[in-house]
Amino acid sequence: MKNIRIIKTGINVSKILKQIEEKPEYWNFQQSLPDSKVLDPHVYISEAAVMQLVIGYVTHPDEYVFDSEGCMPAPAYYHHTATIGFLKRHFKEFRRAGFLALPPGGVTGTHTDFGKYYLTKDRYHLSIQGRYEYTVEDESIVVEPGTLFWFDNKKNHSAKNVGSNDRIVLVWDVPHSKDNP
Repeated sequence: MKNIRIIKTGINVSKILKQIEEKPEYWNFQQSLPDSKVLDPHVYISEAAVMQLVIGYVTHPDEYVFDSEGCMPAPAYYHHTATIGFLKRHFKEFRRAGFLALPPGGVTGTHTDFGKYYLTKDRYHLSIQGRYEYTVEDESIVVEPGTLFWFDNKKNHSAKNVGSNDRIVLVWDVPHSKDNP
């Protein structure tokens, strides 16, 4: 496959899931922010709930977050030490990051991540809970908890929860490098 690359399976995500369950109030924090231009518009394309760890921001009123390099920790960042530890152990640097939850049968619409921000980033998923089908262009995989993979987010992609419980996935961006997994 050229648009999806499984990096590792069988990762123990129990500590990450435990910390998610401890602070459910962090879900959808971004909806309380005053200006929607601060937010990544891709989080609103489906029925997914969002828990931001590192959020994008704009530096002036005419800028949109998908064209901005601005990133800052969200309140949940400081609680999710298991997640941040995982990211720091496996990647030299990461930018925006957060969890997405999708109910059984839920679908994220087919979309492409657009804007200057995404041109220089690689996108990764770590499945935390649930089972989902992930499609990029004409390639699909079924993802189990504990699976780490890269995908080409500059091409059409979508997800469908094919499991019986909420699908929770960690999604994050890494500056593009030939050394990335």
